[in-house]
Amino acid sequence: MPQSVLDFPGSAVRRSDVLPPVLVRSWRDCGSDVAWVQAAGELDIGSVPALEQTLRGAELRARLVVLDLREVTFMDSCGVHLIVSASIRARRAGRRLVLVRGRSQVARILALTGASEDVESVELEPGEPAVQALLQLAQLDQLPQQEDVA
Repeated sequence: MPQSVLDFPGSAVRRSDVLPPVLVRSWRDCGSDVAWVQAAGELDIGSVPALEQTLRGAELRARLVVLDLREVTFMDSCGVHLIVSASIRARRAGRRLVLVRGRSQVARILALTGASEDVESVELEPGEPAVQALLQLAQLDQLPQQEDVA
């Protein structure tokens, strides 16, 4: 039977060094039919169900859901699938899901899978407050729609 890292004699590895951080997620009502969902930690097969539940709760209360990925340290294909599914679900219901882009590792998987082209997103600095993203979205919404000129 293979030994785990923790089973090696004389190993100084602690269990907390081996186990990945748990995804922390929360959402808050920002008024004006907007919900802000913040995720932190690892977004993978083990944590996707919890974030899915959080997103669905926010979707029930707001037409615009902003998913802040700035504190997500890792994301696998399950996380990408969750985000794309939530985006499709929002569009079909006449709502919007907007991502606040995260770390380079997270951005890379979204780009490699093509998801970054299918999901609306904004970029904020790590310490910028949620209101900055909402202001960016408000400015984008005020841009005139370009019409084809024949």
